Amino acid sequence: MASKSNSIQLFALQVPTQISLPFKLYSLTVPQDWKKLFNRLQERKNGKGYISLPIESLNHALQLLLDDEILFPSKNAFKLKSYAKWLYSKTDNVSTDYIATVVKTWLRICLENTKSLTEADIAEINSLSGDDLHFEEVQLPEKVWTIEDAQLKINPLYYNLIPYLLASAIASEPLELIDPTTGKVFKEVVFRPCAVDNGDVAELISWTPELEIKEVTNKETNKKSKTTHNYSYLISFALHYAADGKPYISCNYGIRRWVNWELGFLSSRVTVYVSPTNSTRFAPCQLKFVKKKKDTDNKKNGDDKKNDDKKKNIDFEGHLARLISELNFRDKFTALEVINNPCKQDDLAWGIVYNNTMSHSHNAGAGLFPQDIEIFYNCCREKIQEVFGDAFPTIETYARCDNKQAVKKTSSEYKALGKFIKSHFAVESEDIPFYIPQDLRLILLSQTTASNKLIHALASKYGINDVFVYELGANGAELIGENWDSKCKERIKKILNTLETNYASSNQQTITLIEILPKEHFWRDASEDPKPCLRPALAMLGSVTDHFVAKDDSEDDRQDALTEEELNNAIHEREETIEANKQEGKFEKISLKSNLAYRMESSLKSLLSMAGAYTIPTIEAENFPADVASCSVYLIPYYIGDSTKYLPVAVQMDKTGITAKAFGCDKWFDFHTFQVKMASGLKEIPPIDLNPSKIQSWVFNNLFQECQQPTLFCFDTTNLRKRGLVFLQKQFWQKHCLAFSPDKDKPISFISTSDYPHIRVASIIAPNNEHEVPLYRVCDEDGELKGHTAGVFYPSSLDSECGNYYLSNQRPESRSGGILNESKLVYLPKTRGDNKGELKKPSPRAQGYNPRGIFLNLTLQSSDCFSDWANYAQCLRLYGLIQYLDATIFPAPLHLAAGLDAYRPIQAIREP
Repeated sequence: MASKSNSIQLFALQVPTQISLPFKLYSLTVPQDWKKLFNRLQERKNGKGYISLPIESLNHALQLLLDDEILFPSKNAFKLKSYAKWLYSKTDNVSTDYIATVVKTWLRICLENTKSLTEADIAEINSLSGDDLHFEEVQLPEKVWTIEDAQLKINPLYYNLIPYLLASAIASEPLELIDPTTGKVFKEVVFRPCAVDNGDVAELISWTPELEIKEVTNKETNKKSKTTHNYSYLISFALHYAADGKPYISCNYGIRRWVNWELGFLSSRVTVYVSPTNSTRFAPCQLKFVKKKKDTDNKKNGDDKKNDDKKKNIDFEGHLARLISELNFRDKFTALEVINNPCKQDDLAWGIVYNNTMSHSHNAGAGLFPQDIEIFYNCCREKIQEVFGDAFPTIETYARCDNKQAVKKTSSEYKALGKFIKSHFAVESEDIPFYIPQDLRLILLSQTTASNKLIHALASKYGINDVFVYELGANGAELIGENWDSKCKERIKKILNTLETNYASSNQQTITLIEILPKEHFWRDASEDPKPCLRPALAMLGSVTDHFVAKDDSEDDRQDALTEEELNNAIHEREETIEANKQEGKFEKISLKSNLAYRMESSLKSLLSMAGAYTIPTIEAENFPADVASCSVYLIPYYIGDSTKYLPVAVQMDKTGITAKAFGCDKWFDFHTFQVKMASGLKEIPPIDLNPSKIQSWVFNNLFQECQQPTLFCFDTTNLRKRGLVFLQKQFWQKHCLAFSPDKDKPISFISTSDYPHIRVASIIAPNNEHEVPLYRVCDEDGELKGHTAGVFYPSSLDSECGNYYLSNQRPESRSGGILNESKLVYLPKTRGDNKGELKKPSPRAQGYNPRGIFLNLTLQSSDCFSDWANYAQCLRLYGLIQYLDATIFPAPLHLAAGLDAYRPIQAIREP
C-alpha cells in the first residue's frame, strides 16, 4: 500500500545566500578575434551562419587533459555577443600555450577536408598563441543570491560552481555508505567526475565498476556458464530555482550500466565514456555507424560478412576520441578497439553505456530502489556537511492538499475502466466504460499466423466488428538503396500501390495495427528499418497506425485462450501449476495472456486513443465549473534538410471528444483526421520557421480568444518557455497575470487573465536531463523517509492556494508487490509471507524504481480555488487516458499533443 502521509520530502538542498570558497577562482575569456575567426570558418564550412561551433569536444578534451587545473567550462563562451568566461581554474598558473595547441589541433580536425579553407585562414589559425590568453581572478558578489522585485538575482557562474563544489566534495575521498539498519559502514565507493554535454549538471560515476555475475544455461547443450557484467553508481547535482525565486540543488542517484560483450547491434549511436591516462575525469563521446562501404569481396557471406560490416562501419562521432589520441601519445585508440573491449578498466579507461531499460540482457537491473536512494542521499549529505557545515540543508517539506471527495467519482469510474482493460479478451465484453468512436474499421498487417489468431478476439473486446487481415509482406522488408530519402519515397510508393485497393473500399474511420520485425533485424544500418515509412504511407490512405513486435522464437509457445471455455481450462491449469510451484518454493506469477497478446492489446489501445477514444476526468468541488475542457499546445520540430522548422499544434479534450488544430488552421479537426492530414504532409498543415512572436500571437489571439467554456491550457515549459511563451518562465510567473513580450526592444508586460475569462494556465515542469524535478519520498510523522503516494503537494511554508505544486506519481501496478523492502545495496527484512522477518539479500539484478513527479505552476482567474485546479490537473494525469492505467508525466491533452511528433510526414523525419 502507498503511504497516506500528509507530507513529502524532495531530494534537494537549499542554496546558501553566502558561501566562502576554500580557494581563489580564476577565469579565462575567449579573445574576440578568436571568436570571429572560429565563427567565420564555421559559417564558411557549412554555408550557414546559424550552425554553432561544436565546442563540446574541445571543452571535454581540455577537462580531461588538464584534469587538475580546469574546474569546468562555460558552454556559451564562444558566442560572438556573449560575455561569459570560458574556463575556470583554482590557479592562474595554467599553460595557455598548451590550451592554444589543443585549440589549433581541434580546429585542424574540425576543418579537415574543408575546401573553403584559404592560405590566409591557415596562417591565422597558426598564429593563435597562448599569449592571447590570460587567466584573471574572479571577484564573486557578496551574496550568492537575493530576491529583488519578486525575481531571483544570481550570478550565472553559480549554476556551474555550486554543483561542482558539491561533486568535488563527494569525489575527494571514498564515500562511506552506511547501512541504515545497523548504522555501520558496509561499503566504500570511489567516485570520479564526468564531463556532460550541453548542461550545467555536475556528474559523478563510481570507478572501478561493480560486478554482477550470473549463471546461464545453454538451451541447446544444457551446459552452464557464467557471465560477468559491470555497472557504476551515478550521482548528479544541478542548480535550479522554484517559481517563488528560491534556488535549490537537485540531487539525483542512479546506476549506469556498461556493455560487456562485443557490440552486435547499433540502433543509431551509443555513448562511450573515456578517461585518459593520469586523468580522474571521464567524458562522453559517441559511436555510430558511418556510411557503409561497398563490399569488394563477393565471397564473404553469412556471419563473417555480418561481423566484418559491423566492425568496419562503426566510428566515433565528433572529435573527442581523436583529440585524445593526437594530444596524448600514450592514449591512441580506435573505434574497433572499443568495440572489441567495451569496458576497459586500465590507465586508459572507457565504457560503453548500456541504456536499454526494457531489456533483461544485462545482469544488473536499471535504477535504484527507495532505500538505496536514501542511503546515497544521507551519506552525501553528511559528506557535504563535513566540508561546508550547515550551508546546504535539505529544502522544506511539501504538504498535501488533495481533495479526495472532489475526485471520488472520477477515481471510481477509472477503476471500472481499469477493470475492463485488465479483463481477458476471451470473456464476452460488458459495456465499455469509456467512449470509442462507432463503426471503426481495424486492419491488421501481419507477418505471422500467431497475430492472425488473436486479432479478432482483441477487437471484439473493444466492440470492433469490422476486422480485416492482410499480409505486410515485402512492405516490411529492409529498405534498399543508397539514399535514405529515395529509399523512403520508393517504399511509400510501393505501400500505396499494394494496399490502396484494400483501404479505398470503405468510408469508415480506419485504424491499422502493424506487425513489425524486432529492431535487431536492422542491426547493420538503422536507415534500412522500414518503420518510418509505414505511418506516413498509411496516413495517405486515411488510416492512423501503431505497431507491435512479432512473436520471438525465444518466447513461450503457450496458446492464448480465445473462448471462455478455453479460458476456464487455462485458469484451472494455472491454479494447479501455482500449487505445484509452491511445493518447490517457487512463487512466480503466471499470466493468462502471452507476451504477444499483451503487446498487441497495448498497441490496440494506443490506436483507439489515436482514433479519439477518451475518458473525461471531472472533479466535484464547490464553485468548480461543471463543464471543463482541457487544451494543450506543443511545438513539433520538422527536420527538413539541414534546417529545422516547427509546427505549433493544439489538442483539446472536452465532453464532445478530442480535436486538434495547427498554426495557420482556422478549423479544429477530430483527432483521427488531424493525424492523417499531418502525417500525409498536406499543405494545409505547414511548418513554420521558429518565430516566437508568431507563436505567442497564435496562443493569445487565436486559442485564448476562441475559448467558449472554462478551459485549462497545459504547457510543457521546456518545449515553449524560450520559443514564444515567456509566461512559462518561472521568473515571470504570476497567479492572475500572464507575461507578454510585445517586442524585443520593449519590456515584458503582464496581461490579466480577466481579459480572457475562460482560460486557466498550467505550466508543467517535467523530469528532464537537467534534473529540474527532484525525486520525492513520503515523510512519516517522525520525519522518516518512507514510501510513495499519488497526491498534490505545496511548499509547507506557504498555503494551499500558493499556486505552486508538486504532483507526485503513484507506484505503478507492476510494482504492487512493494518496493520499500527491496534494495541493491543492503540486506532488508522480509515484510510478508511465511518468512517474514528474515533478511533478504541485496538484488542488483532487480529493476529499480523511484516514482517521480512534476512541478505545476498555475495562473487562474481571480475567483478560482487554486488547489481545486491543481487537483484537476492531477486527475488529467491519473485518469485521463485509456492506454495507460498508471500516471502519465503530462496531463492527458499535453501527452497527446507531444505524441504528435510521431505523425510528422516523412520529409520532416531525421535520417536514423
